[in-house]
Amino acid sequence: MLENVLGLLEGPLWARFKIVAVGCLLLSLLGLGIGVPGTNLLLEGSIFDLMLVLQTNNEPIGSELAIVAIDDATLSNPHKYFPQSFNPTVWGAILEALVLGGVKAVAVHQPLPAMETHPFTLEDEARWFRAVQTAHKNSIPVVFGFRYLSDRPLLPTAKYVEIMGRDRMGFLNLVHDRDNKVRLQAIKWPNFTETEDAFSFSVAVAASAKPDLASLPGQGYYIDYSNQISKLSFSDVYDRALNGEVDFFKRVFGGKIVFIGDTSSINMDAYPTPASDYLGQGGQGWYLMPAVEIQAHSVATLLRGNLLREPHWFQLFILNFGLSFLALSPILLTVKRDAQVAGWLPTAVTFLYPILCFLAFGRNVYLPVIAGLSVLLLANFLYWAYRTHESRVLQRTSNQALNLYLNPDLAGQIMHNPEYLERRGELRNVTVFFADLVGFTSMAETMDTAEVVDILNRYYDTMNTAIERFGGFVDKFVGDAIMAVWGAPSSQPKHAISACLSALMQKRLMDDLNRDLTAANLPFLQALMGLNTGQVIAGNIGAKHRINYTVMGDSVNLASRLVSVNKLFLTTIIASQATQSLAEAEISFRALDKIRVKGRKGSLTIYEVLAPKGDLSTDMAQCVNYYERALKHYFDRDFQGALARFEAALKCAPNDNPSLIFAQRCMDFIARPPDSQWDGVTVLEAK
Repeated sequence: MLENVLGLLEGPLWARFKIVAVGCLLLSLLGLGIGVPGTNLLLEGSIFDLMLVLQTNNEPIGSELAIVAIDDATLSNPHKYFPQSFNPTVWGAILEALVLGGVKAVAVHQPLPAMETHPFTLEDEARWFRAVQTAHKNSIPVVFGFRYLSDRPLLPTAKYVEIMGRDRMGFLNLVHDRDNKVRLQAIKWPNFTETEDAFSFSVAVAASAKPDLASLPGQGYYIDYSNQISKLSFSDVYDRALNGEVDFFKRVFGGKIVFIGDTSSINMDAYPTPASDYLGQGGQGWYLMPAVEIQAHSVATLLRGNLLREPHWFQLFILNFGLSFLALSPILLTVKRDAQVAGWLPTAVTFLYPILCFLAFGRNVYLPVIAGLSVLLLANFLYWAYRTHESRVLQRTSNQALNLYLNPDLAGQIMHNPEYLERRGELRNVTVFFADLVGFTSMAETMDTAEVVDILNRYYDTMNTAIERFGGFVDKFVGDAIMAVWGAPSSQPKHAISACLSALMQKRLMDDLNRDLTAANLPFLQALMGLNTGQVIAGNIGAKHRINYTVMGDSVNLASRLVSVNKLFLTTIIASQATQSLAEAEISFRALDKIRVKGRKGSLTIYEVLAPKGDLSTDMAQCVNYYERALKHYFDRDFQGALARFEAALKCAPNDNPSLIFAQRCMDFIARPPDSQWDGVTVLEAK
């Protein structure tokens, strides 16, 4: 078909013009389909981010905004009055101080109580409401937010809306592109009431501070992240508010729009943005910007006024038509010499278009780059296809000789590289991890197939999150078991520490998962884990046409065996001595027992992985201390002394399973002492 169309281009000018016009029309429609989604296309979003970073902002406005941030320092403060969520007494004190400091507006980036049965007293609320009314008397707007849940607004209680003002509220929801980045800010959200839509939080803040705000685009606008917005710790600001440091508030916040919101590292309301940097592998991912900071940048963008404009769909169609016609226009030239001179035009336009987009971006006009380049590349393809066809017609004999250079066998020899097909391995020192669910096979026999698959998927998601968070490599999922490796294929100097931290995080996440499963009347899951560090063979292993990267060796087998040892002591995470010796600087362990596994001659000491260093509670630390002292007496055959210390450990932690188990062992040995050959080693018969 293409050959037939190219043959028609050998006809008169009018015939060629009609074919070129139809081609431009089709290319323009294609470009329109690609361009309308904008930054929601992954590659387009990345190009948009690059242009945003390269542009310089000549009119910085971030200095007019400030954020009172509930940061890590706030949440780690021992005083309980520092909130992670809205607290009317604390926030009221800060609001009163901000009013005295002469702020322009206050933006409360925190959903207010949506139920009457909240923990705040009337006195607490009265403090906040007095502060709001004082702000209103001083013509200082206080804007607050709410969220949409499944297209339904989750509004604060009626008295909060009445006192704070319905016109001083906006939705906190953010718009995400396909790559989850926040580039656009929505203007309105439909179905706020039967008769009206809701404005976004940033629009409400900007309008309150600048009543003469220019008209806004219909759907949304792109956020400029080039602003430098100051952030102050919530705890420090609160202390200064309590101390009555009015001069500080006037100096730091006077005339500014002040946001109050969560920026802590545990903040779940945070997202990647065009200003984010990719932090690499190991579960780090994109740097997440707190939503309150995104809203502040959004307000700064509105206050500047020169919003980034997008062309109307018809303008985009005309642009694509002009680009494609410019690229195909040399086809219309009848004089061969002129056609050859103009042959550079399609390629030149293709290279110049990104520059045009960048220059337009600097003038606050956003031209979709991928749409235009797609049109131009296809136009280039059609143009050069036409030139190729023309060359074949004129030089058919030469083309036959040229085809001799495209011999398939020769090309295959050039591209063939046997090195990549080799199956080989190498010795690596790694930490191997295994996890298994207790009784899941029998449990699954009583469940619906869909439920089994759903629970397993949620379990794998939970565990994989923690594995990847600390740079682990999931070797395989087998049934309800998981095998992971730290230290291969990528080297990790602290692979043992990372593996232990990941296992502890998996334990915490499993607790969260079980709460969700219990709420949904689904079975409780118990995951047992084993860790071992040692030398393994790592590499591409498999058949000729199917290989996998994996590790194997005795160290792998031992890690697998340690999983079931948890059942003897009713523990969750057991590590070998090799793992403990490498990780003890940052992880708290306790020596659990000496065991001898089937197939090994000597015994080895196993350890329970307890917590990151310094995170053990006082009671548990004392329990571990008594336990390890008791264990020494136990191995010395002093069962009375061991029993006394195990009982002391149980007074510190009554539910400590290893202490209970060893206390019972001691009582059994006191009643019936072991023979002279007893060495205290627990022998594991099963693999």
